[in-house]
Amino acid sequence: MAIAAVMKKKVVQISTLLSIAVVFGGGFSRLATRASTVSVERDTFFSSTVETLAQARITPPVPPLPASIPTPRIPDVEGIIGLIPTPEDDIGVGHLRPRDTSFLNSSDSAANSLLGAGWLQSAAIPIYIEPNGMHWGWIINGWLVPNSQTPIALGQDASFSMLQAYTALSSFPVMQIREDGWFEFQYTPAGRAWAHVDHLNLGSLDLAVELWESHFVGTGEVEFRRHGLSQALYGAPASTQTNVLGLVGPESQIQPIAFEGDWMRVQVTQPTAGCTPLPGAVIREGWMRWRSDEAQSLVWITAEGC
Repeated sequence: MAIAAVMKKKVVQISTLLSIAVVFGGGFSRLATRASTVSVERDTFFSSTVETLAQARITPPVPPLPASIPTPRIPDVEGIIGLIPTPEDDIGVGHLRPRDTSFLNSSDSAANSLLGAGWLQSAAIPIYIEPNGMHWGWIINGWLVPNSQTPIALGQDASFSMLQAYTALSSFPVMQIREDGWFEFQYTPAGRAWAHVDHLNLGSLDLAVELWESHFVGTGEVEFRRHGLSQALYGAPASTQTNVLGLVGPESQIQPIAFEGDWMRVQVTQPTAGCTPLPGAVIREGWMRWRSDEAQSLVWITAEGC
């Protein structure tokens, strides 16, 4: 399928920047399947906690589509690596996922086909070697398509990296995101690529970059990534001896409430056996570190899904 589309470039004035719990999404109107000029729109969502950013962001032009676009396919589950991160894995600052995840609660067959990594059959993401650098290729219709090369079937011709950030949905870990909208994500065990938040509406399914802070608040429960880890619970987001309320042990239910930098306000129930509070269990609220000095998340989604 050949598509000759001329994408207009638009300079968008940024008035707000993420502080915590930000979902980035939106950019261009969806690619048409005929030769046309497509106008540009940007639709970015911010939380109530924002900062003013006194600069303009330039939306990069959409690169040409592959000369031959492969037929949509669902990537092979057997070819996905890293779904449950180990304590040593770098999971970055967030993840790249479908913008609307309401299909997770649907029993419709079309919605079911998007589960796991199935949403990639409807995605189109131009990828780059570096920000404002050379366009390298596309992740499109469940394929990795390097420029002028044979398409690679994700999960079949090559393994690829995703995280199981939802029980029934896999997503790409985002390693960093810049104020100008460029973000780096991991798509194979040894491969990272750059993309732009204004290029996340190019497929039949809109995508978004979500920070871990936002995702953890929405999941309900988190647990320590390192087995046996304990963290001090503080009355405020600061580590002082006079501020200590107690200790959050490994046998605890940890429910995130809010985030402030490296700190997470939580409701902790302990001791527990899995999802069940033990006799004498106490519920307490306070602040604990959720991110290390090396900017690595110390917590992940609770495996049991309490």
